[in-house]
Amino acid sequence: MTEIHQKKPIIEIKKLNKEFTVGKNQVHILKDIDLEIFNGEFVILFGPSGCGKSTLLNSIIGLESPTSGNIIVRGEDIFKLEEDARAKFRRSKFGMVYQQPNWIKSLNVAENIAYPLMISGSKKKNAIKRSNHVLELFGLAEYTRYIPTELSGGQQQKVAMCRAFVANPWILIADEPTGNLDSVSSEDVMNIFKFINEESKRTILMVSHNLEYEKYATKVVYMRDGHIEKVVDRKKVVVSDTESHKDLLEMALEV
Repeated sequence: MTEIHQKKPIIEIKKLNKEFTVGKNQVHILKDIDLEIFNGEFVILFGPSGCGKSTLLNSIIGLESPTSGNIIVRGEDIFKLEEDARAKFRRSKFGMVYQQPNWIKSLNVAENIAYPLMISGSKKKNAIKRSNHVLELFGLAEYTRYIPTELSGGQQQKVAMCRAFVANPWILIADEPTGNLDSVSSEDVMNIFKFINEESKRTILMVSHNLEYEKYATKVVYMRDGHIEKVVDRKKVVVSDTESHKDLLEMALEV
């Protein structure tokens, strides 16, 4: 059982609107979005394709500039930052996992995971050391020297989670992370996310089509046609089958 103590939100979205120009028409993708996400929450966004979930996610991490409204992350109004500062802020505050991992094909697994650290200024030796540590936590140490595309879909997604986690971010963002996985791999990935949320106290924001994942969330947001229809707070959540990951991740905060 886990309980979320809500204080000041770490992500606050105020009257967010996003429009795109298509030909001569304005398409309203996000409509007056208001949302608060608190430290330690596991938030899942549900909704049909085209409802604006991914646009909202990309806005929160600073990739999609809003037409109007504000996004405040850990007290910083991110779209008042210059583009370079916003990119640096994104690298330091967020870890991101996508449905289709984008690998640097010339690098092995450990190097791909270490890459975000190196572009942020870490020495390669230290970055690789941290990468190997995270791989060990996730039970993937044997794949250190593999090329990522040599791994199965489930293994690749776990490696992508390692890459998102390597910089020790406080907020993990996941866009359909199990969309290409079988049911067994999907459940394994979701259990790891839940363990990271509970034991490492990380805030997680995920987009999904799979309503079965509601059981993992502490807050569920339902979207339709560009607006939020309903927000369900689930202060106490029963979590199953995560104990097996404890040995892998119990040291995650120590490095």
